[in-house]
Amino acid sequence: MVFPDVGDSLDIFILTEKLHDGALTSLFLAEDQLSREEVVLKIPCGDILNQPIILYHYQNEERISRLLDHPGIVRFIHRQRSRQYIVMEKLSGKDLRSQVGRNRKLELHDALALMNNICEVVGYLHKQSIVHLDLKPENIFCLNDSKIKLIDFGLASCQDLPDLLAIDLRHPQGTPWYIAPEQLLGERFDPRCDIYSMGMLLYEMLTGQLPWPRSNKVHIARRRLRHDPVPPRYYNSEIPPQIQSIILLAISRHAGDRYPSTEEMQSDLKCWQQLPVTAVGRVSKRHSLWKRLFPGKAIQETRIKHKKTKISESKPQIIGALIDSHTSTNMLNEVRKQALIRSAEVTLVHVIEEESDAHTTRYRLTVEGEQLMAELERSVQTLRRFSIDPGIRLIRGEVVEILETLSKNLDAELLVLGTSRKKKSLLRGASVQRRLERKKECFCQVVVAAEEQFLPATDLKDLQPGQLTEQQMLSCDIFLVDLWFEHLHYHTDFIYQLLLYPEQEIDLSEKNCRFGQFLLSLEASGNWSQITSMLGAIHARFHKVAAKMAELHRHDHAGLLNLYTFESLPLSCELKKELGQVSLALRSQLEHEPPQVPFLVDASCPVTIEDLACCGPLLRAFNLGQDLSVLIEKNNIRSSQPSSRGDH
Repeated sequence: MVFPDVGDSLDIFILTEKLHDGALTSLFLAEDQLSREEVVLKIPCGDILNQPIILYHYQNEERISRLLDHPGIVRFIHRQRSRQYIVMEKLSGKDLRSQVGRNRKLELHDALALMNNICEVVGYLHKQSIVHLDLKPENIFCLNDSKIKLIDFGLASCQDLPDLLAIDLRHPQGTPWYIAPEQLLGERFDPRCDIYSMGMLLYEMLTGQLPWPRSNKVHIARRRLRHDPVPPRYYNSEIPPQIQSIILLAISRHAGDRYPSTEEMQSDLKCWQQLPVTAVGRVSKRHSLWKRLFPGKAIQETRIKHKKTKISESKPQIIGALIDSHTSTNMLNEVRKQALIRSAEVTLVHVIEEESDAHTTRYRLTVEGEQLMAELERSVQTLRRFSIDPGIRLIRGEVVEILETLSKNLDAELLVLGTSRKKKSLLRGASVQRRLERKKECFCQVVVAAEEQFLPATDLKDLQPGQLTEQQMLSCDIFLVDLWFEHLHYHTDFIYQLLLYPEQEIDLSEKNCRFGQFLLSLEASGNWSQITSMLGAIHARFHKVAAKMAELHRHDHAGLLNLYTFESLPLSCELKKELGQVSLALRSQLEHEPPQVPFLVDASCPVTIEDLACCGPLLRAFNLGQDLSVLIEKNNIRSSQPSSRGDH
């Protein structure tokens, strides 16, 4: 995978300027060809085998970004993409680091105004069960009138999502001199970690200093486990005692001694002048030499109670092992089928076996990592087409041990293997299967995926209604689910084509529609008139709606939105019901029915349940309505502006 550069096109974006080139990610300024606005693309590097943290940060931020909707948080823009990257709005202003740092500080009223907004935004996150865990001046963008935008959610945790950073990465994450002491011990779910970082921000705003050395060395960072911070009035005696009391309360070593919520901290900051002056607030000296030599009892490492590995404890778990990135298609097809049948969550795992740090080994792993990064994105997008949102795990160790341990930890029902990625090694897929099955405890079912022998899109036409087997019926059900998502994607893609290329003629023939090709093949065979009669009419209505859209003036965004909202989406719900009826009709011919696919029997329709956390075609469908609304608003603003012609 070639890393993009300035001047390149990436999907519908043109890269115009490199803003940052880091070890983990690069930031580019780009033009969005849909909205014609400047956006920022955050593109992760591909060296994920040498540095798995790259993938984990990206995966974490990409997932959490779908849960965020607040004016104080950078707006994430979700588009269909061909590789891993995150799209964000371009922000006008500078980060807080440009105003504070070594011997650079803010006036009290400016710092309090900023802190009020920070409390508002972080409070919103905590209500969503999200902890940022990386609050620092570089991640707070300052706009006009003390307004802020919080950025960078690569380290954040969410109670509703698996915290894979805590499970698979060995070392604590975050900037050592800003994170809470308990984060050094592995805590990632306590909102009071953010309270601590907010106290550190206010400390630095008012003093231009920090109570701890700016060092990445672990033994220096761990001093905070035993020592209390230097009072901020030591660096700036003009800080009111009440403000110092607030700061020291927020950055208490023990989480239980801090503010329990952002609301309580914000309340004290707003009415600080009414707070009593305490002895702690008046202190303006360093702690005594005796206390520095013999500090208090260190914070003890406690057993972390919550290391969530599953999105839902009630859902079955399936693991897909990416042993061979070149032959993962069969594995993904089996994982997809089983996930739809069982309504299961999916984890894709790749085991990193090499441990050598030799230069040649690292270079080879860099190349393999870039190839794996591309394969992982393909795998993720393949499953997301069915609203299956897989978690990705990169784990170092011996392949059989890792798969066994992971299966037990997830309480997995099924482990799906491909073939070995080492063609001449002993670790072939079947060998891994035998070694797993030889374990004393049979921890879950192990399957080596095989190539699909029956493809309904091309093979159903050759059968008679009474000839379907149970396994073929399951394949038909999966295909029917695929048809629904395919047609949802077809309509959104069709509309985006109209928006992006308004002067280009759109081909409305059925040769571009897989649904239409399928129905034509069944009609030609003459064997499945019941199915064609059930689906033919609604398929024709879909294409009539597309024709109506094509007939609109190319800049009639309001007309497009109206057709999409009131005709296209309701048709999607009707189609889902019809596909469910087709499944029942096919099953009526069987003596023994296989398990039903819940999607086809569920009466609800996904497009009527807007969910910020959704993915794939559903996320794209929801975003299309938002994109059309933005374009309509821009057109209204443009038409309301006075003409530039006239007398001066």
